Amino acid sequence: MEPTVNAWHDDRVREAIEATGRQKLIFAGVSLEVCAALSAISATAAGHDAYVAVDASGTFSQAKREAGLLRIQQAGVVVSDYATLMVEALADNAAPESGALYAALDMPFAVLVGQISAAYHA
Repeated sequence: MEPTVNAWHDDRVREAIEATGRQKLIFAGVSLEVCAALSAISATAAGHDAYVAVDASGTFSQAKREAGLLRIQQAGVVVSDYATLMVEALADNAAPESGALYAALDMPFAVLVGQISAAYHA
């Protein structure tokens, strides 16, 4: 592995990601403002659609987190939470893996439907 703080600059990492042929990439990191941000910004500059799961990334301080969020948004990186990104990747609640996904996210779909139903009947 190359000694870099930006995983996208590591040829093996970048080449492995690009070999998948995927355009949309999800990033998270030990630190939002370094690990996730630098890789996502570089992937965006390379023409990919980069997303950062902010709640799956740590930080060193609130100020650093806020600065990192501003920086990635200004670079065109999409900011979201991990569960929303996983559900978006699922794309179909009727897919065979949807139950397992919602269970892994600790988001039973029946709970969500119940909340919508309760709000509708309120």
